[in-house]
Amino acid sequence: MKTISRLLASALILLVSITAARAINPQKEYTYTPKDFGIEYVEDSVVTSDGYRINIWNLPGAGENGRSVLIACADAGNMGQWLGIGATLCFLGYDVWMFDYRGFGGSQDFATDQDMLYHSEYLRDFGAVLEHIAVLRDRPVDVLAFSMGTIMVGEHLRQYPGRKSLIRSCIMDGFISDPAESVRILNGDNDNGSGSGSSGSSGSGSSGNGSDNGKAANSGSDGKSVRLPATPLLSPGFRPQDISVPMLLIHATEDTVSPRRLLEPLTASPLVTLREFDCKHLQAAFTHTEEYFTALDTFLKAH
Repeated sequence: MKTISRLLASALILLVSITAARAINPQKEYTYTPKDFGIEYVEDSVVTSDGYRINIWNLPGAGENGRSVLIACADAGNMGQWLGIGATLCFLGYDVWMFDYRGFGGSQDFATDQDMLYHSEYLRDFGAVLEHIAVLRDRPVDVLAFSMGTIMVGEHLRQYPGRKSLIRSCIMDGFISDPAESVRILNGDNDNGSGSGSSGSSGSGSSGNGSDNGKAANSGSDGKSVRLPATPLLSPGFRPQDISVPMLLIHATEDTVSPRRLLEPLTASPLVTLREFDCKHLQAAFTHTEEYFTALDTFLKAH
């Protein structure tokens, strides 16, 4: 348990940098590996459809429960800083898989544009790893996604609904359900989570259209603009009809990147469960650790 506490503490430091960056910020060097904490693991890799090698860590569950959980990380650091999450699920008995997007950690180098909210190529990385696990374990996979990772999972579900997705259930922590709207917020049009103005609810105002063709929207207070790629994912936004597997939404009450109003329409689906924590974007696992992992474990066991 001390190992988990150390890992979660290190991950919380990373979360502070994520909150500050709010755009792609990869690190190639691993601050931590499972070996540093005496955690059993297997290093693996897969090659994507466009030829990129993606680095993978598998943390076998302490007590095999027949469930594999794939962690789709956010947009900063690398999977080493997310070991606290993986190790906790591993100790709860889950077969945990982690990976780095191209340009991150031990994965193949990639020309990263750090002004982007994400690169659409990351969808290929996620899909390749997911398929690799499903084939290797001969079963569908549960997915735990964070912030940018939720965009990849959401788009994958949109393209491959139901059993075609190879996903059994998914947990979306800090779900960026409408990337164009989140870009508008990040670029200076602040949102306190309760507003529902016409430009915000549609996600199709001038800033969204500018982002769709790869151009910057309005600059934020720090002078930096976050952009969407030329071919954006989840456009015009993830909708209730896109939900085809059980989904747990983890929402932070102080989350301005993805305010609750953007998630409300999804709760109309009987497949969706919404759980809120009083904290900032992506910090629930570190500020409400016991409640957080109990919620995840309960959801996974129920589905």
